[in-house]
Amino acid sequence: MGTNEFSVKGLSNKVNSIVNDVKLALKAERGVEYDDRAIEDSILQCMALKLESLEEGMRDMFTSPARIEFNELALMLERREAQNQALAIEESVGLARQFGDKSVFAGNTVFSKAKMGAMIQYLTNRGHNVYKTSLNKLLFYSDLTSYYLLNHGISGAVYQNRPYGPVADPAEPILNELIDQKKVEVISRTKTLNAVTVDQNMALSEEERKILDWVAETYGKMSASEISDFSHREMAYKNTQPNEPIAYAYAQFLKHLPPANLLAQ
Repeated sequence: MGTNEFSVKGLSNKVNSIVNDVKLALKAERGVEYDDRAIEDSILQCMALKLESLEEGMRDMFTSPARIEFNELALMLERREAQNQALAIEESVGLARQFGDKSVFAGNTVFSKAKMGAMIQYLTNRGHNVYKTSLNKLLFYSDLTSYYLLNHGISGAVYQNRPYGPVADPAEPILNELIDQKKVEVISRTKTLNAVTVDQNMALSEEERKILDWVAETYGKMSASEISDFSHREMAYKNTQPNEPIAYAYAQFLKHLPPANLLAQ
């Protein structure tokens, strides 16, 4: 019986399933063998008394923030709301696929090569050990964090569910172009990426830079394997099939969410 299926019938079925065990225990302890129906009725009567006792304190139990029951109830409601929201996202994703609405997977933004290039330069200029694998995740978290705060991504890239986590297919050719242009270099000893130059007039707004700063601070210190594993635990990744695009709406379920006043700081 599930926690959301409690009923008199459900309780009766549960009691019925333990009658024989109770019968054996009573016989072993008291030396008396009682009738199955008598045992079942008596257990239900005991449970009714327990429920009456609980009922007397129910108002205090579920209105007092200091009580365990109050917090358990709040947690259950939060989980229920999250499940409903996740189902709503899945429905919207299904409709988007059916009618070819790509904005759901592009963060309500038209893809900008300049924006993604600027994001790559900015993130690889922060001094952390950024590898190609981790760069994809940093871009993913940057775009979805932007969507969470502003209801639109930064780059407009579509992220696919790949074996090592979310990946924007345009990221690699843009990175290679930046390397060819000597704007980003690959450190031969560590194979990490480092921005050689950062354009002062790059295509990033002040708000977008604040988002990238927060993402770099929150995720940038993770190793490539750590951030890859972390991204695998995100609902955005788990609720998307392999090689399918990831809906930006899952941003609200990211395990690390920025402070609400991030852009006002």
